[in-house]
Amino acid sequence: MKKKTVKTVVPVEIDTSLNGTDNKEQKARTLDGKSENDTAASDNVPNAVLTTSKPVINTKSSKGLSQQFLDLFWKLADKEASIRLTASLEIIKHIESALSSASQLNYTIGRLVQGLASNRECARHGYYITLVGILKALDATQLTNQIIHEAIKNRLVAEGNKKERIDQHVGQVLAYGALLKSGRLNDKEEMLLVINQLIIGSKIKNYIQPVAYGFLEELCQKVDAETFKGTVWPLLKPELSLPWGDQTFDTLNLLLVAQSKFPKIVDKRFWKETFGSSNISKPECFSELTTLILTNSSSGDHPLFAKIAKILFDSGKLLDFWSDHFDPALEFPTNLKSVAALTMFNSLLKIVDDDMVGKLLLKSIVSILVTILQAKEDSNFELADKTLESIKTVLAKEDISPDSQISIIEQLLNLSGHVAFDKNTNTRFIANVSFSLKKETIVKIVEMYRQFVNDSSRTQDKITLIQHLTKLISHPAMQRDVEWKASQLVFLAQWAYFTPSASKVFSSAAKETFHRALDHPCKKLEDLSTFLSKSFDQVNKLVDVDGEITDEVKAYWKNLKKVVEKIQKKNRTTKETDSWTGQVFLVLYINMGFELLRQPALPFEIIAELDTCYSKATENSNRKTKAAKAKQLETPEDPHWLEVVTDILLSLLSRNQHLLRSIVVSVWSLLAEHVTPNALQQVLDVIDPSKKDTPLVDADEEDEDLEDSDLSDEEESPNGEKEANEESEIEEEDDGDDECSDGMDEEETITDKLRMKIHEALGDSAALTDTESVDIDDLSDGQMESLDKALGSAFQEFRKARPVRKNVNKLPKEGTALMHFRLRCLDLIEVLTDKELSISLSAAAMMPLLSLLEVTVKEPLQKPLMDRTRSVLRKLTNIRRFSDSKDVVMEDLVKLLQILFSKPYAKKTLMPYISEDLVQCCSFILRCTLHLSRVNDSTSGQKKQKEPHVEVDGVYQLYRSNLSKFFLKRDSHVPFGVFSRALVFPWPDAGFLLESLIEYAFGPTILKNRKLLAVQLLTALFRNSTAVSAIGEPLLTKRLHSLLQCSQRVVEEAGSDSKPKYLNELFILLRVVLLCPEVAKLRGGSPTSGGVGTDDGEPWKPFKDALTVFTAKGLGKQKDLKKNHSMLARLMGLALDEIEPAQACGGGGSKRLTSSSSSPEADGAKSTKTTTNGSKAGEMATKKKLKSNRPGDKEKKEAKKRRMTASGEGFGGVTFAQVDMDIDVAPEAEPSSSVVAKEKVGERKKRRKDSETMKAGSHDTNGNQVEQEVGEEEKGAKSKKEKKKKLKKKDKNSVEEVSEDVPTAAEDASAGSTTPKKLKKRQTTVESTTDDRRDETTDGTPSPAKKKKKRKSTID
Repeated sequence: MKKKTVKTVVPVEIDTSLNGTDNKEQKARTLDGKSENDTAASDNVPNAVLTTSKPVINTKSSKGLSQQFLDLFWKLADKEASIRLTASLEIIKHIESALSSASQLNYTIGRLVQGLASNRECARHGYYITLVGILKALDATQLTNQIIHEAIKNRLVAEGNKKERIDQHVGQVLAYGALLKSGRLNDKEEMLLVINQLIIGSKIKNYIQPVAYGFLEELCQKVDAETFKGTVWPLLKPELSLPWGDQTFDTLNLLLVAQSKFPKIVDKRFWKETFGSSNISKPECFSELTTLILTNSSSGDHPLFAKIAKILFDSGKLLDFWSDHFDPALEFPTNLKSVAALTMFNSLLKIVDDDMVGKLLLKSIVSILVTILQAKEDSNFELADKTLESIKTVLAKEDISPDSQISIIEQLLNLSGHVAFDKNTNTRFIANVSFSLKKETIVKIVEMYRQFVNDSSRTQDKITLIQHLTKLISHPAMQRDVEWKASQLVFLAQWAYFTPSASKVFSSAAKETFHRALDHPCKKLEDLSTFLSKSFDQVNKLVDVDGEITDEVKAYWKNLKKVVEKIQKKNRTTKETDSWTGQVFLVLYINMGFELLRQPALPFEIIAELDTCYSKATENSNRKTKAAKAKQLETPEDPHWLEVVTDILLSLLSRNQHLLRSIVVSVWSLLAEHVTPNALQQVLDVIDPSKKDTPLVDADEEDEDLEDSDLSDEEESPNGEKEANEESEIEEEDDGDDECSDGMDEEETITDKLRMKIHEALGDSAALTDTESVDIDDLSDGQMESLDKALGSAFQEFRKARPVRKNVNKLPKEGTALMHFRLRCLDLIEVLTDKELSISLSAAAMMPLLSLLEVTVKEPLQKPLMDRTRSVLRKLTNIRRFSDSKDVVMEDLVKLLQILFSKPYAKKTLMPYISEDLVQCCSFILRCTLHLSRVNDSTSGQKKQKEPHVEVDGVYQLYRSNLSKFFLKRDSHVPFGVFSRALVFPWPDAGFLLESLIEYAFGPTILKNRKLLAVQLLTALFRNSTAVSAIGEPLLTKRLHSLLQCSQRVVEEAGSDSKPKYLNELFILLRVVLLCPEVAKLRGGSPTSGGVGTDDGEPWKPFKDALTVFTAKGLGKQKDLKKNHSMLARLMGLALDEIEPAQACGGGGSKRLTSSSSSPEADGAKSTKTTTNGSKAGEMATKKKLKSNRPGDKEKKEAKKRRMTASGEGFGGVTFAQVDMDIDVAPEAEPSSSVVAKEKVGERKKRRKDSETMKAGSHDTNGNQVEQEVGEEEKGAKSKKEKKKKLKKKDKNSVEEVSEDVPTAAEDASAGSTTPKKLKKRQTTVESTTDDRRDETTDGTPSPAKKKKKRKSTID
């Protein structure tokens, strides 16, 4: 009974006609021996899932083909393009190979042609590219076109239901297209057949036509004019000479291609007869062309659009066609018209000039674009978004003119029916493209925004536009145009404070926007002061207008106006270099004036303090007489005006308002180059955890500021983003917290109440003490029940009254506010790190930062503060250049360094957290001391002393003493990086640490790991030429002798238990010493300077000898050690190729003496083997890989040793002195393999007989043991025979080698040994009778010679 086949009909897209969906592949399965029912689903099962499984190939057509090859065809339909391509290449390789057969080729062609009709997803892609690849790879002799035509005729028969017939037609089109694509259509008749089949196939379904006409278009591009006129055009002309109503995208596109390629054949007369015009660029064709474009559908970007656009643009009639015919036809757009219009517009954007884009953005196009963008679920949304991206690309061009940008922006904003284009279309087009706009375009956009705000009544749209206007004020193109920026700021102020008719919602939004615009300072102080001055002057004219300004504010404003005018007047007459003071105060005054409009309370106090500061600043600048200076000295208690300004800035910084913080940072950056130590100390007092007094506002006031602050301000500015990230984590946790003390008091009160309730419940038993207990047995049942109820009610009340446990993961409000305040103060210190500070200021800022880090490093709740502190501290300690070294002495730096060295001992638990920061600080202080030392030397003008001496004794003694503690005390917590980093600096005094470091590197009482660190420090020291040269040649020579002596001792004492890492570092050190320029200058500083053994190389000679011994020992097996040892040896002139063979022979000799000590008779024989095979064994020893320690290896080695001992004793009296080695064997007399086999059998029997004779004549006193060992050897020989591989026969060279070795063995034989019978055998027999055991090394391991022999052990 047949199952009903599930069929899924999915239309194939025009541009992806090679695609389909998963369904049954009936013809492919028929080809592979499968029936139509392989892929089916039951009729009774709803929503049956169609599955496709790989069939088992067992048909005649695939007979003889490997399963691996057949599986490649299934991979051609894989969804991954890379897998399809790989499978396609593999199939082509199989077909191209010499092993490919005709049946395999026929099967492949049939399978590929059949697969073109498959509607499985991606199947047609894979089969098509493979078929084209094979057609191109094989020539016509290997694969004829007739095979393809037969395959198409047999495999792609249009039969079955409608969907299957359509699939077959698609396959036919693709197959004929593959022939055309491969360039095989050379025959005229065959070309006619293919063209006819493609035309027939294009008429089956409209989505087949683009594929078929695509192949025809490619054919037109390939053929010449004669072929086109005689063969192609007669077939195409009837299909293309259609009236406008019957034309399609594909027919007109092919016609335009033919006209472009063959204008004399497809001439104007043909166009006139067909379309009534000589060209489609004529106005009489515009109406029909518009209708054709808007009434035909096409998936994707059809090439016809680009051709029409180019023809119209080149003719100069594009705008006429677009404005007079195309745009009016879109007045009532349908979905089809919208797609065609946007597609045509995208094609035009690629070829037209920039100034024409704005002219193409007509009302209908913009309306269609906006309508689709507003409905994001529209199927054409991607096309509309692509159109916006194309417009954005045009606007972002560097060479586009401002007029072109203005034209495009105006058309979009005006014709969209909404100036707020982004809000209307739910996009960020204008916001994103703003960064690419020119200055003139920005001005035009702002004018349009202002006009809309003045004329429109839509509040939300007006708010959106003024927010975008604020962003445009800070546009990079408008940075220096301060007058224009001031006018925009005044426009915002007018709507914020001086327009009573404005709604409260819009007025409130305008206020926020106005102060946000102030939060975008200029990069230069001059531009900032000018911008604020012009803004203040224009806003001053609006203050008298009736608005929301109170009389008190107006009075303060008038006083402020006088001060600002005074400063402006003075700045005009002051030099630019001295005008910074006035500009700073001008910025502060004007900002406080604008702050008066929002919250008058705060500016009242600050303006009064600013008046005092400004009067002091101007008074100090005017003091020129000695009397004035003397008067100034008489009142030292008055703080400097910079200190007062700093105090004001800190007061503003304590408030959680982003604008105030921006003002503070801007002003502080202007004061950074003039800041005094006292002013800096005010900031440091805030971050110093040991200081308790900070100008921090109350927590309640801080909370109010948190609620009132504008979060959007922080999002707009980079600083706001940074601080928001740092503060948001803890700001969210502040709500609902209570003080710790209140919680504890409340908990104690509830506990007391519980205790009283329990006493009442116990009754008489309550008088008992805490150490006594109630005896339950004394209570009756009624008393027990009443006691239970009383205790239950007491504990129930306790549970209800118990307070909710406080969240320990939250900071209290005061702690949170203080942490935020310190974060803002760190911004001020970071501003200083970007400048060139003096040593005094930078050193003063370091310690409070380190103290703050110590406090926060173990507090997870203050992690933002810890990270920020560490970042600022790293920036500070990385300062390389200082402005001056005044107001600092060397003693102050030494004290700071002493404090830093004391921290590891005072705060041991913190060292794992701040060790790297401590290293940074110590290095920074050392850098400061070196800078100060150079400055002092240059100013004093004193010549350097001839004798080496310590320049800064305080710093040197600190490093020396702490270095001693580090190596001598086990519990030293000083980071190693403190010393290693110091030896990198050009510090001359570091050279005097050489003696101590040598002692620590080789001292017997020093820990091994500390010795290693000492060697590393020595290496760093010898790389520091400044430090090495500072100690002088005599002292350096003395230290060099000491270092070489210690190194020699270590190398001589090195053994298998030595630490390879220590030796590795030692060899690196000695190599650095050899390469050190200062050492090379010394007499005898180099082992190769005057030759070893001379006076020049005398210091290095003992170490060189020790290194030679070390090399002979073969200890340097570790990778890094071997590398550095080789480098050192080569640098010292040692020839490793001469030492390594000695190493192998020496090592082998010691082992041989050990193994042969039990048998004096075997000594002679084994020494013979050593001399004859010593070189080979040495070579193999270096190449031999180490075996793993498998179970039983040790026992096998011991058994081999015993067998070797027994076999050696058996041959103790054998000599080969009488063997005739001069036997010549003719090449033609070489015996056959059977004869050689018989000879070997006879040799084995004779050896057994001789062996029994020798064993009988031996004088071994322990015969039983020998017998036992020989038995063990037989067992081992049998097992060894199973493991041996078959090897080839010995060649003539091996025979000659043995013949040379035998006389040597005879010479070394003992005098009292007995002589066996005279051997009269051929030379090959001599080779086999030479002792097999001679080819084994004394440790029982078979030598390479024995491994090559193929014979069995002869010992019974």
